[in-house]
Amino acid sequence: MGAVNAPSTRMLSRDDALADVETVIRTLERAHADPYRFRSRDVLDAERRRIIDTMPASLTTIELCLRLSRLVATLEDGHTAIPCEQLIIHEWRVAAEAAPPETQTVRMFQPYMRLDDQQHLTVGWPNDAPGVQPGDRLLTVNGLDADALLSTWTRDVSDDTEAGRRAWIARTFRLQLALRGISAPYRITVAAPGAAERDVVVAGEPVNSLFQSRPQPTPAPAASVPVNELRTTFFNYRIIQPGVAYMDFFTIVDGLDTASTFRKATDAMFKKVAADQPRVLIIDIRENGGGEDNASAALLQHITEKPFRLLAYSQVKRSKEVREFGSSMLRIPFRWMGLQYLSSEARQYYTGDVGSLAAPVNRPVEARKPAEPFFSGPLCVLTGPRTASAAVEFAEAVKTYGLATIVGEETGGQPNSFGNPMPFTLPRSGLTLQVATMLGLRANGNPTDFSSVQPDIVVRPTASDIRMGFDPVLERAKSCPPRSIR
Repeated sequence: MGAVNAPSTRMLSRDDALADVETVIRTLERAHADPYRFRSRDVLDAERRRIIDTMPASLTTIELCLRLSRLVATLEDGHTAIPCEQLIIHEWRVAAEAAPPETQTVRMFQPYMRLDDQQHLTVGWPNDAPGVQPGDRLLTVNGLDADALLSTWTRDVSDDTEAGRRAWIARTFRLQLALRGISAPYRITVAAPGAAERDVVVAGEPVNSLFQSRPQPTPAPAASVPVNELRTTFFNYRIIQPGVAYMDFFTIVDGLDTASTFRKATDAMFKKVAADQPRVLIIDIRENGGGEDNASAALLQHITEKPFRLLAYSQVKRSKEVREFGSSMLRIPFRWMGLQYLSSEARQYYTGDVGSLAAPVNRPVEARKPAEPFFSGPLCVLTGPRTASAAVEFAEAVKTYGLATIVGEETGGQPNSFGNPMPFTLPRSGLTLQVATMLGLRANGNPTDFSSVQPDIVVRPTASDIRMGFDPVLERAKSCPPRSIR
């Protein structure tokens, strides 16, 4: 998400707001790789007209942000967005720096929320909120119906799928409340699975806890040997029970040389796998939001000899806006030397006519040399609605080529999607518009298949599972079936 250049409570005139609306439209049409791939221009134009017709004489930056966010969300592209949540995070950081927790008046909703198998907002963890328990279904907040809020707010955020949008609202629920001015104390109605409704007042916690470490109790003396865990920038690996190895694979980016660093981390992990000799390996990408799309090939080389690809092709959009942004990221002396032309991907942006799509970069299905140590045992990949971007491409490759059994829920992202988002600052409000400048074709090669990656074994956590702290997806994967392909 982009930097915050816009004070959230700053007042904007109608003229300034409408000027930014038009800037959003122009930037989308000039810089986006294919803005109307999923929805026609008529859908965007209808939302634009609605915004213009309902625009007040003045409004705050947050109020404009929510309107623009809904406008951009009509594209149904998770890589193109106006991240309004950053306004609240910035606001909370300022408050945390201004006052200690003891005197902090800015408070946030305590419980961490998630969705159950019925798509209801459910307490994942109370976070010390008195009277609230894991698995409680949230029915109302300050007199407002929680299901209605979820349905309405889902239309305000960008994602590839409805499942992804709903999961994002649940995950950022405290931020969503603040964006709409719903503040502490929170008068909520909740209900445990199969139990009667009950009313609870949640005072909220100081926003300081979002930026400062909580005081930790003195740990008790270790009663057993610590878990032998490999922790990396991309994943954590450990044995979770005899014969079952677990890889919590949460990102495919480190901000540096991702491909090289990821390969080294993966090689180190499979050396541990070889030493541990588990019966089954579980790779969990339920919380993986993506990163560098080619990097995960290094992981697949440790588990398959079969030819594969992560994408069929990628293609970038050339625009004046992207070229100016790319040049601004380079120091002036180096820009004179033309360093923006050194990267093969950058050359696609900088060569050719403005407004054109570069020729597709094809990615053939190819056999790669198996990496050692090689794992040939049962392999399960866990997916869910928070699986997005390059993590979806990884899941798509696994699904298309039958490399493992996928367990859990459908991915939040879908593989016929976009990438390479670039941030642009809107001139009147200072809000950040993030625009996808690359499009990709999924590994199965079907340009009309806009479905998410579907699991082979569907498992959805219920409210009762959440209440008991039970992970049915992980539990099902422990009995992962043998592979027919390696």
